[in-house]
Amino acid sequence: MIELLFFVALITAGLVVTAVVTLAVSLVKLVVWLVILPIRLLFKILMVPVWLTLGAAGLALGAVAVPVVLLALAVAAVVGLVATAVAVLLPAIPVILLGLVVWAIFFRRSPVAA
Repeated sequence: MIELLFFVALITAGLVVTAVVTLAVSLVKLVVWLVILPIRLLFKILMVPVWLTLGAAGLALGAVAVPVVLLALAVAAVVGLVATAVAVLLPAIPVILLGLVVWAIFFRRSPVAA
């Protein structure tokens, strides 16, 4: 029984040490974040023109790329429609050929009439 109490005491001590270390690390992180905050804000203010320039460049490149992408999508759609039509008609080829043979037999012209 005493071993179980000792084990619980060790677990409790470990949890206390973990809590103290976590609190210390959190406080250090808070202090560092508060000290660096004005520098971060200054850098963000200085980056606004860079972000605007990159946004304008992206807008210009997008205006050039959108018609090309739409053209490629249109070509892909046409190719897809042709492929679909071929895939649908492909199994009907034997029936079409049989119909052509029947048509050739029944509707042929006699050589005498020509």
